[in-house]
Amino acid sequence: MIRQLTDIELQEIRKSILRKEISSAEILMEIYDHYISHLQEYSESEFSEQLFELDHKFTYGYCHALQANFKTEAKKDIHQTQWKVIRSYFCTSRWLFFAGILVIIFTIATQTRSERETQLMILSPLILLTITSFIFTWKNYVKLKPIKKAFKGNGIPIQSSLALPISERMYLPVLLIYTMNFFLSRLFELDFPYDQVQAPLATVLTAGLVLYFLSLMEVWKIKSKTALV
Repeated sequence: MIRQLTDIELQEIRKSILRKEISSAEILMEIYDHYISHLQEYSESEFSEQLFELDHKFTYGYCHALQANFKTEAKKDIHQTQWKVIRSYFCTSRWLFFAGILVIIFTIATQTRSERETQLMILSPLILLTITSFIFTWKNYVKLKPIKKAFKGNGIPIQSSLALPISERMYLPVLLIYTMNFFLSRLFELDFPYDQVQAPLATVLTAGLVLYFLSLMEVWKIKSKTALV
């Protein structure tokens, strides 16, 4: 018979799990839910014994192995999901959408009158990514706040293992652009024909960043339905 656990029992469960020093919110909640569902099947007199049994099953090492594996799988999952979304833009049903973006960007690129205007055009998707990263961080904070409040006291920062790889991907294009800017500036110093390739180069870079931004937003949308992101 399933019974409702008391507040004191729930507190004992949280204390037990806190000692395992888990930082992944997903693993933390998975173990917490498992403890609750298991202990609800036993009477109050059996609670301490069953909690002891669970602690021997979910040892510190076992929990951290689960956490390490989940973090690895989370990064792989985000990577695969984003590539799946990107490939979908080149399918029959959506290629016109992406082609339209290319035409708009190329038209804007051909109208730029200086290198500064071209740089601003390329930077616009990065600005959107930066703004989105702040929104993403805030929404993730709101989702994790109840979990952090319930499991405060172990000194271990609790984070979403799925949110971290998404957050990292939001900052990746910034590093890429800085790197490319360094090498391109060296080419321009060698009398590189910038005027001849300005529009095509700006179009490719901007379109790539726009595609990256849109795909990452879709990944966030997909994962936010079932995960702590």
